[in-house]
Parts: sequence; structure tokens; C-alpha cells
Amino acid sequence: MPGPVSDSYDPEWGTSSNREDIADALAEMHGRLGEVIGGGPKFVLEPVHEFIEEVAGKPSTRTLTLCCSEAAMRILRFACERARENL
Repeated sequence: MPGPVSDSYDPEWGTSSNREDIADALAEMHGRLGEVIGGGPKFVLEPVHEFIEEVAGKPSTRTLTLCCSEAAMRILRFACERARENL
């Protein structure tokens, strides 16, 4: 029978260092997005409502171009998935 599982093991992330790698990547993406967006933070419902209007076909008042790698896009998709799960 195997020995006890370490406290630093998580069933989803594996070791705590894996979790730290994910947190570091998310922090880096957060910083990069902040540079592209510019300005200070907004109350979240303002851009949410703007985005809902965009999806419905109303043109955006400001369009940004973001060039990122597939890896960066996957990190953003992961962050969106987790944010939705945590609502």
C-alpha cells in the first residue's frame, strides 16, 4: 500500500508548484491585458453590457487588436472558464 499523500498534492493541479506556475501565467496575462486595454479598472457590468451589445450586432465604440500566441489564448480561455465557474 502506498504511503500518505503529501499536503502539497492537489488532485487537480498535482503539486503546489504546478498551481504556482498557473498562477504566475495568469498574473502575466493580466498584466499584458492591462497594458493593451489601458486606463483604470471599470465596474465589471459596464464592459459586460457593452459586450452583450456587441454580440447582438451593435458596433463597439473602441476596437483593440491583440496578437497573442495559441498558448496565451488557451490561458485566457482557461481563465474565462474558471471565472464563470466561480460566479
